[in-house]
Amino acid sequence: MKIKAVLLTGLAFFSSAAFAGHHEKSSVEGFIADYFETFNSMTLETNPEQSIKFPVVFINDGQVRVIEDATEKVFDYKVIKATGWAYSKMIKTTVLDEGENSAVVLVDFTRHKADDSIISTSKVFYTLSMTDEGWKLVGASIPGGITLVE
Repeated sequence: MKIKAVLLTGLAFFSSAAFAGHHEKSSVEGFIADYFETFNSMTLETNPEQSIKFPVVFINDGQVRVIEDATEKVFDYKVIKATGWAYSKMIKTTVLDEGENSAVVLVDFTRHKADDSIISTSKVFYTLSMTDEGWKLVGASIPGGITLVE
């Protein structure tokens, strides 16, 4: 009986690994946590494709920006830092809907100064798309607006 249980467990393990789809490459919550870490590291200005799939749409306080490819500036850290920003911190992540190839996530977050004081508290709705590399950002809506570019 023990051998049968071990065999069934092993078969289940190898079957799930063999048939695992691209969806297992990253979780939505994991992507969002990595995205905030990457944003804070300030590498998105020079390498946005690490987290973004183009074209991408940003709706920032009603202003719509469609960015066709990585040659157009998505973020300008010089402009962002001029607001006093040093880093952003997630407060709460809520996956509003998740399918096999797309997801919508609401993130409450704060922007902080270098002394850890809070500059602002905001909400952002992210739309994600599953790629061969895992989840990527394809859209963001920021109802109250925040500084991203000039």
